[in-house]
Amino acid sequence: MKSHRVFVLASQSLFAEAVQSLLSGEPGIEVVGVATVGPGSCALIEGAAADVVVVEATGDEQGRLATQVFDCLPGAKVIGLTLEDNRIHTYYQQEKQGSRVEDLVEAIREPLDWTGRSPKALRLFVVYQGNYGLRILDNVRENGPSSWTVESWRATSDIPPVVDDPLAFLPMHLPVADLVLCLGEMSSCAQLVPSIVGRTGARAVIAPADNTAWLPDGLIRQLRAELFDIGVAAAFPKPFCSLTESRYNLRQHEVAYEDPWIAQFARHFGRPEFRIDCEGERISRVDVVRDSACGCARKVAGQLVGIDVREAVQQAGLFHHHYPCMATMRVDPTLDEPLIQAAGDLMRRAVEAKIGAYASPSTYLVPDGHA
Repeated sequence: MKSHRVFVLASQSLFAEAVQSLLSGEPGIEVVGVATVGPGSCALIEGAAADVVVVEATGDEQGRLATQVFDCLPGAKVIGLTLEDNRIHTYYQQEKQGSRVEDLVEAIREPLDWTGRSPKALRLFVVYQGNYGLRILDNVRENGPSSWTVESWRATSDIPPVVDDPLAFLPMHLPVADLVLCLGEMSSCAQLVPSIVGRTGARAVIAPADNTAWLPDGLIRQLRAELFDIGVAAAFPKPFCSLTESRYNLRQHEVAYEDPWIAQFARHFGRPEFRIDCEGERISRVDVVRDSACGCARKVAGQLVGIDVREAVQQAGLFHHHYPCMATMRVDPTLDEPLIQAAGDLMRRAVEAKIGAYASPSTYLVPDGHA
């Protein structure tokens, strides 16, 4: 049996000693050091040459300590313990609940799987508020791949503008997830994201900015930095329907990313993409390759069938507006245009890209009164 060198790092010395006592009689496990959290913790861990570090801490503190351990001891396995809910979290692998010594022993002995799970079996956790998030949640559940697991939590509307203790507003138990989708209608909801990541073990986050009142640019910068520090990828598409498998946002503000979990979601939901067939001058069939997260592209596709191909681009914009699109009508300070207009442009371009074989821009019909 392979021997594991274990270091216990805890917020309380009594707890560290208790874990040492519990593990001391287990075959193949050698406790090479214990310490309470402090300035010299990393030096002690590095000096002990441990290959497994057990970290007892809560919420964001646990993620921060895990990052410090990885910095001083690359390649180690870090196992987080959360006493409030008996949750055992193996960083970069998986998360499971446990309350027995046997659960901890199993987590220590279990081989570390750096390749992890396949993104095709995505475990999605959706945090939402109000009709905006509910519509997206319902569409993802109904039209997402059957291999996905979609769980959700509706955040309350009484979260204060500045959240000092995020864990106080979260349920004690959250499901294990690969990707967190934050669909709040208050900026305070987005402030919960790092703690939600800590409790779900998520590897990536999507937080769309369809309204800057819900997710201001300053908060995006703050979340991006916090998530980066704990090794979690994040995308903040503005608007949501600008998201593709490799980038998001528009024009000079476009952001490229590389993350398999976000890309897996974006294969199915994000920037609209269609397959369009025509018979003569009429659209005969429209297949949705990638739907808008809110379901707008799917709705537009159904209404385009039978439309004169020369009217298709203009009509796609109208159908998008009448769905209705839930992006804000206020002018976004970054894009200098309403996000609902930016989203409508993306829908029209998606149609225009597929009707080129049937009609050129010069043949598009424009309603009376429009230049």
